Amino acid sequence: MAAAASAPRLKPLGFLRLGRSISIAADPPPLGMRESEHELNERLRQLVRAGRLADARSLFDAMPRRGEVAYATLLAGHAAAADFPGAMALFARLRASSPPPAAADPFILSPALKACAAAAAADAGADAGLLRHAAEALHAFAIRSLAVNSVFVSTALADAYAKAGRLALALRVFDEMPYKNVVSWTTLIASLARAGRRHDALRRFAEMRAAGVACDSYAYAAALTACADAGLLPRGREVHALCAKLGLDATPYVANTLATLYARCGDVDRAVAAVSRMGSRDVAAWTTLIASYVQTGRSEEAIEAFVRMLHEESSNSASPNEYTFAAVIAACANIASICLGEQLHALAAHRGFAHARSVTNSLVKLYVRAGHLSAADAVFRESIVKDVVSWSAIISGYAQEGLAKEAFALFAEMQHHSSCPRPNEFTLASLLSVCASAAALDAGRQLHALAIAAGLEDHAMVRSALVDMYGKSGSMSEADVVFSNRTKDDVISWTAMIVGYAEHGRSKEAIDLFEEMCRVGLKPDHVTFIGVLTACCHAGEVEHGLRYLNAMNKSYGLEPAKEHYGCVVDLLGRAGRIHEAEELIGRIAADERDGVVWTSLLRACAARGEEDTGKRAAERAMEAEPWGTGAHVAMANLYASKGQWREAAQERHMMKQKGVVKGAGWSSVEVGGADRGIGVFVAGDRTHPQDDAIYSMLELMYYGAGLVRYTHYQLDLRSELELSAAS
Repeated sequence: MAAAASAPRLKPLGFLRLGRSISIAADPPPLGMRESEHELNERLRQLVRAGRLADARSLFDAMPRRGEVAYATLLAGHAAAADFPGAMALFARLRASSPPPAAADPFILSPALKACAAAAAADAGADAGLLRHAAEALHAFAIRSLAVNSVFVSTALADAYAKAGRLALALRVFDEMPYKNVVSWTTLIASLARAGRRHDALRRFAEMRAAGVACDSYAYAAALTACADAGLLPRGREVHALCAKLGLDATPYVANTLATLYARCGDVDRAVAAVSRMGSRDVAAWTTLIASYVQTGRSEEAIEAFVRMLHEESSNSASPNEYTFAAVIAACANIASICLGEQLHALAAHRGFAHARSVTNSLVKLYVRAGHLSAADAVFRESIVKDVVSWSAIISGYAQEGLAKEAFALFAEMQHHSSCPRPNEFTLASLLSVCASAAALDAGRQLHALAIAAGLEDHAMVRSALVDMYGKSGSMSEADVVFSNRTKDDVISWTAMIVGYAEHGRSKEAIDLFEEMCRVGLKPDHVTFIGVLTACCHAGEVEHGLRYLNAMNKSYGLEPAKEHYGCVVDLLGRAGRIHEAEELIGRIAADERDGVVWTSLLRACAARGEEDTGKRAAERAMEAEPWGTGAHVAMANLYASKGQWREAAQERHMMKQKGVVKGAGWSSVEVGGADRGIGVFVAGDRTHPQDDAIYSMLELMYYGAGLVRYTHYQLDLRSELELSAAS
């Protein structure tokens, strides 16, 4: 029977019952010249090794005599292809057509069990219950036939149980094995590490060595994987030393795992050194190297490594796979290299990887960070398989652009998508940032409830986003409750609370919280210092502000950025210390002195009537931002404060000549009942489909409140608002 191009769907396992069989009919193709059984078995083995399972099945069906070698070879092919139903059908066929001992042969039964394990590992959406039932049925057969005493069968059985989600049964099978070889131990260690029980995996590795079992490269790689997943660098170095003594650290499997260990622990140089020990790098080595550079912020080196890989592709046969493309596209996203990212997109499409899930996720992030939302949405829509990372990436893109309606629409679509799991911390943090920007308190509270239901409320990213949302929505009491209920301290949550206090003018609480943060041993970051410096600025705490600015470098090893200097310039300017503020700007790197810093100084000059310094600040601000409005407006106010109306008018005339328009401030309001939404508007806004009704209501409200001098039919409120916005 010719095998299907893809593995058939899993069916009930009635054919495993004693005395039952299935009927498989096929017209055997002609074999041509007469060949011996040995020659036919060799041809079958070559077809299986080449991955030509359909051709191998056709040859098998046409063979005049099918011995145990032929069955074992074809079963191994089904296992390699994760074709569990095909393997079970073949196993049932053997049981129906051969004496009972044939099916109990370890070289027959173990590949049948391997097919079960491979199907569970290859398809996360496979019917886990059905696979567990299959493993149990094969286990029962192995016990009745005494095949369970074979180390090959029991090892394959333990692996099948572990990958089908029955780790306890896998451990029991392992502990009851009369004899354990290095493969048995390695299978157990890898299963424990895969299940998240890394310390148990390392304990079993120690037991293995104590039992005198000679470890091979796969055993060491399994132990190193457990160290990498648990972040146990010292223990990983110990295992590395053991590998080096045996000369196994240069084998591809060990070298790649060592590179992963060091990369995850932030030591990229050692990761590169581990990969360099290999004689020739395979695709796994190149991918690990590129991913290591990306994870540690060395994106340019990641791209250079990918280019070297392409140059050496013809000589070492290491062609990039989907994970290589995903890593290097992520590097382009990190440095906002959209042009190179588009070229890699084209190359991935040419090689057939453009629709791979890992590649599409990286592409969505690339286009989102470049602000190309239409391209990101197109890639997302065209992706065949979408996981929670895919949904989170596109939702984050719309959230970053302030498109609240679209972000929540995607979230609703995600929740109704059958194959998508629950939202993760990135999804919720993105949506909460939308609520914070629009001050959508009710929507934020609903997301808070969802975070509690999903068990994500204590995640640092979600907790800080909740604090930020409640703070920007004006509910510092709820922000304080979230912060007070934290289960562990982290810099992000403390920073969010400090910034919230600062933005609400509660400067004393912000400064006190910053001091407490330092006392508990948390190291403030750049954003924390912006929060506390803002608090000092609002409270006029000049000495505190100067002390914190100096402490950044001296006490915490942080180089102040222009934002920090800008806060202190504003602080000194408000205190009337104009010349100190100007001197402080001189400490900022020349290429970082933007218009915001100079405009802060200019506003202080306008408030104090410092015309000479104000002119210098205005010139620098206009040089930095020729199309900015801040310098012109501040300078006009400075002239006006001194009664120099002609000069003030000239500044506004210059703005008009340049075509510089002051951006209108916008507001938002949450309206509606059960289907409430967020409406955004500016002064004089006439874009709403019900703007006539809105302005009529405004006129009525103004008239009723006694705020107008004329009757409502004499008042053109829209014209008045437009004049206000333009002035």
